Amino acid sequence: MRPADPAQVVAMSMLGAAVDGPVVRRQVGARLSAADGTEWLDAAGGGFGPGHPAVTARIAAQLRRVALSSRVFVSRPLAEAVTALDALAPGPLTMSYLCNSGAEALDAALKLAKGSHPERRRMLGLRGADHGSLSHGLALTLGSGLSADAPLQPVGVPADRAAELADLVDDSVAAVVLAPAAPGRALADLPPSWWHRLRAACDAADVLLVVDERTTGPARVGAGLASDLLPVLPDAVVLGETIGADAVPVGCMITTAARYDRVYGRRNPTVQGSTFGANPLSAAAVTAVLAVVRDEDLPARQRAVATEAVRTLGGLADPHGPVRAVGADGSLIWLRTDSAETAASLALGLARERVLVRRPTGPVLAVLPPLTADPPDVTTLLDRVAAAAGRLTPQAVTR
Repeated sequence: MRPADPAQVVAMSMLGAAVDGPVVRRQVGARLSAADGTEWLDAAGGGFGPGHPAVTARIAAQLRRVALSSRVFVSRPLAEAVTALDALAPGPLTMSYLCNSGAEALDAALKLAKGSHPERRRMLGLRGADHGSLSHGLALTLGSGLSADAPLQPVGVPADRAAELADLVDDSVAAVVLAPAAPGRALADLPPSWWHRLRAACDAADVLLVVDERTTGPARVGAGLASDLLPVLPDAVVLGETIGADAVPVGCMITTAARYDRVYGRRNPTVQGSTFGANPLSAAAVTAVLAVVRDEDLPARQRAVATEAVRTLGGLADPHGPVRAVGADGSLIWLRTDSAETAASLALGLARERVLVRRPTGPVLAVLPPLTADPPDVTTLLDRVAAAAGRLTPQAVTR
């Protein structure tokens, strides 16, 4: 990395070009230290936050005992993890399938849908929503199939026409996949009446309703899961890397016993297959993360972040300015700018302030501090976002 020009590092990374970048030496919470002595604040990862002492100790202790297992013997860490997931998930969702990533977990949910109705070929979602990088999730994001031979073909509607989604549910559809909230789309944008109509349509056609909580759960939106805030129960919930504490690759699909048994009966759960999924090390991480979510009331901390974000950033929103809207569901924070160019300019401006954010999606820039970020770091981070956004001009391009 050339410390004098951090924006260039981020710009080159966004373009996918090789560049001498910073070497990460250590991260605790939102504070990321590089080998050149610089310190950054992480608003890109959107995870639990590395370095929590209780979680790190639990993972290290499990690593000293056994990390991977043959699954021939009973795994106590796995039993503890599924018990913790059962306590986290909405009532009837009691069957947990642990794998290696949120994208794999979404695939597991779609396999469940396909297993329920092998003849069905369609899955529905909101076009442009992030559903991971595996083929079916990516197809949902794009709204078009990556292969004509794929078991399920996506049908997507734009997020601003979500009302149309329920009308498309019929007996040709295997699954509807939705994230309750996302950067650029608030939890309240989909009203209770919409969720009730969608639930009724799924029930009538026996379609699996899958809630993708890779971004929103656990704790992110100020509740254990965003599903807790919905007026209906999903058939399956997908969790991602957050439950691995940013230390161990893990994802999880949780469904009802009835849905699971319908496809897999009472066969050995390994029939789904995952080479390293549900290993003792990742299971220990899941248990430790969910204990911290509960014992340290991380949902309440995210609600406090939302209050501070609205206070610090809310004044930036101007229908005629470079920042058109600001959203904060817990610590799921985003800014909608007047153009993709302005959003990219803001990302580069934040890099100069040593704040790391994800590549913007069109005009939307997400700000996702770790769940365990220290409150003073969150304050500093939001102040830097406000300062960088305040320097924007409409459709400014300062690359």
